[in-house]
Amino acid sequence: MTAVTYWLGALGLLALIIALHPFLTYPLSLALFAKRTPLEPAAPNPSAKRPTLALCTCAYNEERVIVAKVESLLAMQAAYGPATIHVYVDGTSDSTAELLAPYADRIDLVVSPQRQGKTAGLNLLVARSESELIAFTDANVVAPADGLIELTAPFSQASIGCTSARLVYSNEDESATSSAGSAYWKIEESLKRIESETVGVIGVDGAFFVLRRALYEPAPPHLIDDLYVTLLILARGFKVLTVEHVVVEERSATLWHEEFRRKRRIACQALNVHRALWPRLRKMPSMTLYAYLSHRWIKWMMPFTLVASGAFFAAALASMIGGLPTILLIVLGSALLAGGALIRFKPATMILTALASLAGVGAGIMKSVFQRETYTVWAPAESVRG
Repeated sequence: MTAVTYWLGALGLLALIIALHPFLTYPLSLALFAKRTPLEPAAPNPSAKRPTLALCTCAYNEERVIVAKVESLLAMQAAYGPATIHVYVDGTSDSTAELLAPYADRIDLVVSPQRQGKTAGLNLLVARSESELIAFTDANVVAPADGLIELTAPFSQASIGCTSARLVYSNEDESATSSAGSAYWKIEESLKRIESETVGVIGVDGAFFVLRRALYEPAPPHLIDDLYVTLLILARGFKVLTVEHVVVEERSATLWHEEFRRKRRIACQALNVHRALWPRLRKMPSMTLYAYLSHRWIKWMMPFTLVASGAFFAAALASMIGGLPTILLIVLGSALLAGGALIRFKPATMILTALASLAGVGAGIMKSVFQRETYTVWAPAESVRG
């Protein structure tokens, strides 16, 4: 082995370690070095007076699920007690608004004739409420009736600023794309559990979460609300938790091109949030800042670090066996992978789906950096609607 080969291989390994850090060395480092507070479910006190709560959701073309959703909200309200329900319909082109009309006497219903975006809608709903706590939930999410009771129990501790349910995908076996998405999300939820016990969850998804009104800072309409709001709670020194036993379900995308577009949007929105909040995030305690950079920033860079790793390894191989044999091996491997996907060999299709997701993340980062793209409004993938 020549010195050139050695250093190319070393650089490839370094880039690979950086790429995998959010999923391997990061959680290990938290387990070893961060102060750990084992999570014990906070038992709701039936005799205690519950804080007032506003339950908010936004809907765009959700006619397939909106009736079930509002019935779920009413069930949670009945179980919890002092809660109000607020629904914003964002310039829908289907019958979502008409299906909600019969509930107008039991919910605060706002129907916008034009599309304003989810973030603008949620900001409006919060402004129309006066509760101590605010709950946000996506329209396509199935939540348990006692979900509010369980998610609000930890707020008896003054240090808790936000709680989130644990999300699982209900259609894991429907396609290779949904299988890959579900597998990735299980890893994400495992990371969140470790973060809950140490530094706090580094940003929640919008499926179902609750926060203190006093900590709510409205996100600009062009930024993604859940990441923006919950990162600011961490930046203010409060804890963000996942309540493991509160499980909500939604569908994962089943088509690779839908997952590509979804990842592109999410990555672009996430980097836009980073750009807006970095002056405040950089002042967080060192361990929390390390967790943010590891779980978020380095993960967003994963497509580029993996490409760099592959390029270094390919160059190292070429220095040993020659350029042409290396190219032929790469072409052969790609052909085998594509052939496996064509005959629907599940491991091959899952690998291609993962590559499409990574490509989507990379494209989203590029859009944010070079085009300053924003996603004030967007249409969810059709396959997640059921």
